[in-house]
Amino acid sequence: MITKSTKGKDFTGQNIYVEIDTHHKSWMVSIYSDAFELKTFSQQPGADQLEKFLMSNYPGANYHLAYEAGFCGFWIQRAFQRKGICCKVIHPADVPASDKENKRKTDKVDSRKIVKGLKNGGFE
Repeated sequence: MITKSTKGKDFTGQNIYVEIDTHHKSWMVSIYSDAFELKTFSQQPGADQLEKFLMSNYPGANYHLAYEAGFCGFWIQRAFQRKGICCKVIHPADVPASDKENKRKTDKVDSRKIVKGLKNGGFE
């Protein structure tokens, strides 16, 4: 994983793409800019916690979030929409996957695949 220091930087006008791989007890989060992967990490479930992280680490950015439809429904999407942050719910069948990706399916692989699709204009 490529990690760049973002402390003290201004992200005004830049796009930040975030994918949330949801589970009952944790979220796997992948964050990309237009140029490169910024961070992939696990956190406790919570829209407020993720919003706080984004605002403090990538201030002024245009945030684009996505997650696969599943057990959690639409509460995450609604929570971010109330905060003025674009959040899409993706149908799992709409995420392209190669045979190799299907064989080594992990949360990190899924998360990165979805955020790359979001970044490249997929899931419209």
